[in-house]
Amino acid sequence: MWRHPLLTSVAGALVSALIGGVFLLVKSSGDVVLIGVDKTQGNPFVPGNHDPSVPGPGVVPPLPDVPPRDPNNRQRIPGGEPGGHGRSGDGVSCDVSAHLKYLTDPAHAAAAAAWAGVIGIQPADIPGYVNRLTPVRLRFDTRVTNYDYKDGHADGFQAALQAGTAVLVDDQGVPRMKCNCGNPLMEPNGPADKGSVAGYAKNPQDAWDRFDPGQVVTFTGGTHVDRFVLVDLDDGQAYQRGVGSNGRDAPIGRGDPACGILAVTTNCGGPGPQATPADAEALDKAVRRLTDAVRNKDCKGLFDLMSARAITQLGLNSAESLSNCQQSFQALESFGGITINEIKVLSQTGARAEISITATISGQSVTEQDHMVRENGNWKVDIAG
Repeated sequence: MWRHPLLTSVAGALVSALIGGVFLLVKSSGDVVLIGVDKTQGNPFVPGNHDPSVPGPGVVPPLPDVPPRDPNNRQRIPGGEPGGHGRSGDGVSCDVSAHLKYLTDPAHAAAAAAWAGVIGIQPADIPGYVNRLTPVRLRFDTRVTNYDYKDGHADGFQAALQAGTAVLVDDQGVPRMKCNCGNPLMEPNGPADKGSVAGYAKNPQDAWDRFDPGQVVTFTGGTHVDRFVLVDLDDGQAYQRGVGSNGRDAPIGRGDPACGILAVTTNCGGPGPQATPADAEALDKAVRRLTDAVRNKDCKGLFDLMSARAITQLGLNSAESLSNCQQSFQALESFGGITINEIKVLSQTGARAEISITATISGQSVTEQDHMVRENGNWKVDIAG
């Protein structure tokens, strides 16, 4: 079938051209502050965001039933248990050097003293202590005591950190530092809560999708380990990370003792992560955001849905891509504009999905297929194939 040259160029790169840049309030009675994966506190110990690869708010870690839970206390997980914590695809989740540079600066001696006081060490011992911690990403919504820095002292409060949040854990797997803000963390106070969000949280309006107080976990210590076996947030594979290292990971293999718990992973000969209802819901929401972004000519929304690999391979940058995208929308208007009729999921296998995009351009219907990948726990358009 003959197509107008403009149709051919847009249809052949509908996503790469357009998307790539040619592209209750509820009364609260609870005590726990909900902190989303992409949020920082207003009074951080270390200003700035020191998580190099912050997941988006729709993160859904794979293998939610790993590790197996105690049926009598599903909200407590031993910190050193294989699969208890996760990792980013690039391995790195915390700029430890930035934290240490700030806390060891004499100009911030008061903050360093307050930070050390929470942990129970001397300020001079902060570098040695922090360098023995290990960066991981939480695989579960996790309750902690979080300390921010107010009026020259540490102010502790109960908090629930969203899955995907980067933290530093001690050699028992207990969170001790929040990576994006440098706040010290300690074990939570008070009993677990399985009630309503409004009864649990001080800020229920900030609850993320699928948040359930009954699924919030705490990590317990007791067993010292010399490595952590982490589950990747995207492909569900298992990697070992030495205590005190920062992202130098190696995949485990069949016969590793951790396979007794992580038998479902492909490393251990299992089928790997299967699509869960929560993951399917997250993928569906990403597809709806993609649809809305094109319909609303939202170039920033389109760029934010691009995978990092696609951005790198296409040589895109945000400012240039936004400008080109806006120009493309304007150019298409002279040919009658573009109407997205439907974007639907054709299939999903683990961290990869196939989508179908049907659009009408200048009165003609065009259908193309593209890919989406789970990147850092969030679904992104991967037009680079």
